[in-house]
Amino acid sequence: MCSQIGVLSFLLVSAVVGAQTPSAVAPLRPSNGVVEMSAKPILASVPRPQSEIREAYSPWAGLIEITIRNISRGVIRLEEVAPAAEFEADVLDSAGRPIARTEAGNRAVNPNRKFSGAISVSLLQLVPLQETILRVDVSKLFDIAPRKAYTVTIRRSRGLPKIGEDGKPLKNAEVSCSFDVPEYGILR
Repeated sequence: MCSQIGVLSFLLVSAVVGAQTPSAVAPLRPSNGVVEMSAKPILASVPRPQSEIREAYSPWAGLIEITIRNISRGVIRLEEVAPAAEFEADVLDSAGRPIARTEAGNRAVNPNRKFSGAISVSLLQLVPLQETILRVDVSKLFDIAPRKAYTVTIRRSRGLPKIGEDGKPLKNAEVSCSFDVPEYGILR
């Protein structure tokens, strides 16, 4: 399987991030029949020699790996305008409350924010079962603290195929997934 790996900075995010219904209300849809999305927390630290590692778990710093896979029988195209703007995120604490946004996170959800200038559109083609892997740092938008438990929900509808394999429009092109980060962190 072929993968494309990119590191996205959520500093480019427009009003789409976090401006939607909280994930606690919206049902999760990891697949729309054409693409499937999964996400997991990953370590941001530089690998250290095994002799220096003292703990099996490390604090989560906000880095997420998102995988989008073509589960259809045909070639699909993903449109990327500003890749970081294609995703929406919600981060909840262990009590289910939204956590505070950073200054950049507050600017990113401004509904009056407009982009100007030339726009470049990238088209990524995925053959059946091919996937693309993206890395996103939500600590740019949310006040992520080490050794705290979180529930993170990621959603995407922009730039995804809108037509199903039957040639008819999809009822809902959005895909979403969620994961928990325990307070003790993530396994190395």
